[in-house]
Formats: sequence, structure tokens, C-alpha cells
Amino acid sequence: GVQVDAVVLESPYTNIREAGANIPLTKIYRQFPGFEYLILDSMARAGMFFRSDENVKVLGCPLLILHAEDDGIVPPKLGRKLYETAHKAYKDKSKVKFITFPEKLGLGHDYISFHPELPALVK
Repeated sequence: GVQVDAVVLESPYTNIREAGANIPLTKIYRQFPGFEYLILDSMARAGMFFRSDENVKVLGCPLLILHAEDDGIVPPKLGRKLYETAHKAYKDKSKVKFITFPEKLGLGHDYISFHPELPALVK
């Protein structure tokens, strides 16, 4: 119920289940039986969903999604998928932006906020 002027998401994912299924840390465990039940579904059983993909559907304010191509924690494809979900849901498509930062910048998962052009991009 709180109105905001805009939302900026840095290195976001769609939802916690999809993030868990795609983050590099879980790659070795994905091959084992029960991975989905024991790991991916455990948070849902605890009532934790982190549904960014559902939340962006109800936003009306400007939305800016930032993702580095060399993000080793949250794959950029999840940021792109979140953008596509929001873009479909927004009536005014111009309010949804997705900016990627090239791998050569070395921003990874944690350093987009250090990019010198970030204030201008957000503005």
C-alpha cells in the first residue's frame, strides 16, 4: 500500500526457487535425487518465496533492473527474465528498463554500485 517514486533492482532474480536452481553454488547438487524436494522446496515449506516475478506485475512506478554480465552469483538470465515479466505486465512499457554491464568491467554481483555512470543511469 505504500507508493514509491521508482524501484531499482540490482542483480535480481525471479523467485527463490528459480534462483536456487540456477546459482552456480548448487550446480554439483542438482544431479542428486531429492535436490528439488530437499533444497528448492524447503524454503516454500517454510513459507519463504521471494517472488520478485509476481511483485513486479503489480508495480506502476518506473522500474530499473541492473545486472552485470559477469555476475557469478545470480545468473543474468534471471534478471532478464524478471525484466521480461515486468515488461509484459506494465501498461506503459517505457517505465521498465533493463541495463546490463559488460563482463570487461568486472562488476560481478557486488560492484554495480561502484560504476561511475550509475547516478546518471538511475536519473
